Amino acid sequence: MKKIFLKTLIGSLLLTSAMYADDFVPNGSLGITQTFYGNAGKYKTESSHPSAVLSYNFAKDWNISLQWDRVWNMYDYNGGENQQNNNFSGPKATLSYNHGLLGDSKIKWTSSLMVENEAEFTGTNQTYVFAQTAFDFVDYIPKGEYIKATQVAISPMYIYGWQTKGPSGHVNTGILSLLTNWQLPADFTFTFNAYAFREWYTGSFEIENQTTGTNYNSANYFMVLAWLGYSKELYKFNDQTSLAFNFTGGFDPYISSNRSAAWDPFIVGNQIYEWLGPAVDSGNNKSTYSIFALPQLEVTYNYSDDLSFSVFAQVKYSNQVWGSTEKDWKLQPQGGVSMTYDF
Repeated sequence: MKKIFLKTLIGSLLLTSAMYADDFVPNGSLGITQTFYGNAGKYKTESSHPSAVLSYNFAKDWNISLQWDRVWNMYDYNGGENQQNNNFSGPKATLSYNHGLLGDSKIKWTSSLMVENEAEFTGTNQTYVFAQTAFDFVDYIPKGEYIKATQVAISPMYIYGWQTKGPSGHVNTGILSLLTNWQLPADFTFTFNAYAFREWYTGSFEIENQTTGTNYNSANYFMVLAWLGYSKELYKFNDQTSLAFNFTGGFDPYISSNRSAAWDPFIVGNQIYEWLGPAVDSGNNKSTYSIFALPQLEVTYNYSDDLSFSVFAQVKYSNQVWGSTEKDWKLQPQGGVSMTYDF
């Protein structure tokens, strides 16, 4: 069933693109970021995170994105108390298509297909295929004097994952999501996304209640992401260099389940704002949340119209343990450099 679905999706996207003969100039961008994370309170979370993203619009309404993230601890992880092992590699590729308007309506229709491989260097390796389509009703939402919607989309999603190294296992995930973005007064923005999904597990993907030892081959979930954002240029040194203050904070995420078990659904890591966090996730979680605040100072130097460099310093304030044991709010210093090239 899943193979038929994926073949149908890819085939329809390719056939639709053939309808366009307008002049088009391929374009894209390359971004490279190096982030360093310090220790967060009693948790030893010091680590390094390089990331590279190549985005290329190779045809009208078509985009392909190649991304690679790698992170490793800047200390020897020994499994001791209050340590967070962050050794990870995650290359992925995403093919996206803009269908335009749905029929005679004002609904914007987009689709994407992503493949990601996850390796944590523990003898196991997972691969995920993530198919998504979204119907954006934002043009039907009245624009207020102070609040304006920039996205209000219903998005069905499907994920298939399997163990490519280690004990065999598979997971299927069906998701219905609401994706929204809002422009607020005084340069603030607000993102609110809600996801209802069900997962089916086989083999090594089965989740376990560590208290009772019970294994589950399926689970239902509800997840909310809610972030308040702000960005403001503080000072312009010259035509090429400026200082900005950026802020993001909120739920990242709140999630509940009908199973009291240890779990880490793929969609959570794929959709949350903070790619790497100091929170220690352990125990049997049934209703849990992570809250964070991330203020940032960023200096940007525009070398040319196509090439820019940035240096940033930020600090994350968040809860260190999820759920009923949520406590020990701590600061984690972060900083790094980035480069963006448009072509």
